[in-house]
Formats: sequence, structure tokens, C-alpha cells
Amino acid sequence: MYRIFYAERDTTLYEKYPTQNTGIDQIIELTKIASGSKLHGIIQANTYNSRFLIDFGSQITTISSSVAAGDIPIIGNGPNSASVYLSITAAEASNLLQTYSLKAFPVSESWNNGNGYYSDDPTQKYGASWYYRTSDDVADYWSTGSGEFGTTETTAGGGSYITGSGYEASQSFQNETPDIRMNVSDIVDKWIKGNIINNGFIVKRPYSDEISGQILGDLKFFGRETHTIFQPRLEVAWDNTTFANTSSSEISSDTYVPYFKNIRSEYRTSDIAKFRIGVRPEFPTKSYQTSSFYLTGERLPTSSYYSILDSVTNETILPFDVSASRIDCDSNGSFFKLRMDSFMPERYYKIMLKVERDAGNEVQTFDDFYFKVVK
Repeated sequence: MYRIFYAERDTTLYEKYPTQNTGIDQIIELTKIASGSKLHGIIQANTYNSRFLIDFGSQITTISSSVAAGDIPIIGNGPNSASVYLSITAAEASNLLQTYSLKAFPVSESWNNGNGYYSDDPTQKYGASWYYRTSDDVADYWSTGSGEFGTTETTAGGGSYITGSGYEASQSFQNETPDIRMNVSDIVDKWIKGNIINNGFIVKRPYSDEISGQILGDLKFFGRETHTIFQPRLEVAWDNTTFANTSSSEISSDTYVPYFKNIRSEYRTSDIAKFRIGVRPEFPTKSYQTSSFYLTGERLPTSSYYSILDSVTNETILPFDVSASRIDCDSNGSFFKLRMDSFMPERYYKIMLKVERDAGNEVQTFDDFYFKVVK
């Protein structure tokens, strides 16, 4: 089962422009201007980095309430728990290393989002920046002393954040898409339990990479203010399957066709839909019978999964997952549930099914199923 929660604010902190705010820019980014490199044709004498802040605000309260009500399991990385992923889509990437990593920490102080753009001239200085939490007028500097596992940052600003065991999330990349999907379960769990105050995440490169003289490339991501479907989000994922099957049997035919028994053309964002899946042989043996062949009680194998894509962009909204997107089964056959508030309204979506057999050596996919979400 998946539930999606969208970011409420974000901004990039630029070391090169330490008092500038970009709180309503459509892009959040991680850049590094290395000493000796050129910026606008000028060779730089110093190294400058950027980091970004991203906050889910009241969405964390909603997750906490859902856990308390039993609608979401406890947050964690163990069995029978729900995992939380920070999901941010890359808009543009250039000059990246083949292998690199990114980190996220909980922000330790409050901050204002501000209303600036990167392209503002003159620059907007109200809101969080590399030096300040709220504004250069107030001059409320970020606290010093943040550092990763025993290191202390010597440069001023750049946000303040909590470190230590359970307070760091990371993701490694190797010749792959730069989209972020980082497990932040431990941090969210600490927010829910009240161990720390929720001021959002800071996302950055490892400090050793930031202070090195190496050129690391630029990463631009779609931010909260994007006018696309790619808003940053938290994905809460868990296995809610029970396989309470009492009568149906697994499809035995080697070639088969799944179909939806109750799919509608439209769903409201308030709906929690239960999709019933039937399955039949693609080429059934002809025989005389007194009832419809479609009323047989066969089901999909237990190693069957669903994924949801945006039908226009083909962007994956809910990925295949061995736990969170596993197709369940009861006495009426195969099914899965979707919360429609996880999707952007007024858009069409495509359902993909993946069926594995023979210990995963035989895989089939089916994707000709569509629905629309409306307000």
C-alpha cells in the first residue's frame, strides 16, 4: 500500500549568493562551483556549493495521526512497519560523476520560505538563505557546529542540521537516473515520536565532496512551485496483503489475460478504490457450459504487483515494489487498493501489472488499463 504526501515549502541555499532567497523558484538544486572553474566566463578563486531545504509541514502531522489511528503501520525499517521515501524528480543534470552520493538530515532550526526567485534583480533577501534563517534584515544567522559524524563545518551558514545515528539518510548513484528516492524512515519516525522538532530536511552532498577541489556537476530538481506533475513528495509504503483466499485457485494456463472487473473511468480524490482483477486463459479450450467463462474463480499468482504511471508523461507515480505494491487476494479473487488523494487531480493514469513465475525467471507485464482522478 502507498500513501503520497506532497511538500509544502522548499528553497535553495547558495553559498555564492549567501543572502539571496529563492523560496518560490520552480527549481531546487545542488551545484558546486569549484575553485579554478569558470562561472559566466570568470575563473573562480573559491569553491561554492548549494544545498536545499524541503519541508512537509502539516503532512508529517497527518502521517502521525494516521499511524496513531492504525491506518498506517509504525514507521521504521523492520517487519510489519512502513517505510518512508523522499522522492524528488530531476529536471536537469550535467557533468556528474559516474558514482556519487547525496545525504539528507533533519533541519535543527526554523526558517522562512521567502518569496524570491533565482533570477530576481535585485535579489530577494527575505527568507532563508545561505547565511540567514529568515531575512538579512533580521540577520538571524544559522547556528554553527553542524557536521557529519565528527566533522565540524568551518564555513559560515549553509543551514543547521542534526547529525548522528538515525539522523542521516543517504542515497548512492552509479550510472543511473539522478532522481532521488531516499529512505528517510528513521528521521520521520523521530519527528512523529517528538524526539526532534520537524523543520524539514536539508539535502546536500557529503561534506568531504563539498570541500574537495573536484568538479561534481550540477543537479537541478523540480521543486514545490513547479507547474508540472513532478512535485517533491514523501512516499509511505508498506505491505498490507493478507492473502485471505478460501476458494479461488491460481491461474494454471501459460498464456493468460488479466482484466479489471470493476474499474471506473473516473475517481474522486476522496475515494479509496478497491480494484478487482480477474484472469482467464488467453485461448480457452472450447467446451459446452451453462455459465460465463469469466465467472471462474482463478486468480493471479501471489508474486504479482501493480505500478501506476502518468498516462501522458509515462512517469512512474507508484513503482513496483515487492511489499508495497503486491497484489492481494481473498475469496473473491485478486485485488489491490489505491487512495486517490495520492494523485494529482484532473489527470489520467495508467495501471501496469507485473506477474512473476518460476521464482522470477518468467515475468509478464500488462498495461492497457486507465482511469482519471478528479476533484
